[in-house]
Amino acid sequence: MTCRTVAYSTACRRMRTDPAQAVNLGDMLESDVNAAALAGLTGIWLDRGIDFVTGGPSPTADEMVLRIERLTELPDHLSRTNA
Repeated sequence: MTCRTVAYSTACRRMRTDPAQAVNLGDMLESDVNAAALAGLTGIWLDRGIDFVTGGPSPTADEMVLRIERLTELPDHLSRTNA
């Protein structure tokens, strides 16, 4: 487990929330979205078209990653999740 994964698990435990019922939205694919998914949360990637670490184009995500380009798309994604 990564530090982020532990942090997501700890946050859910402290809030007495089942991770399967929680969502994490983030703009960093690995640390925000994939780490949350490893902790059992639904991760949603806010892909702004840039990799904030390298300054290059966005990384390539697995086709299973929920991805949005604008926050206005979030309500539609939330209505399709179990969280």
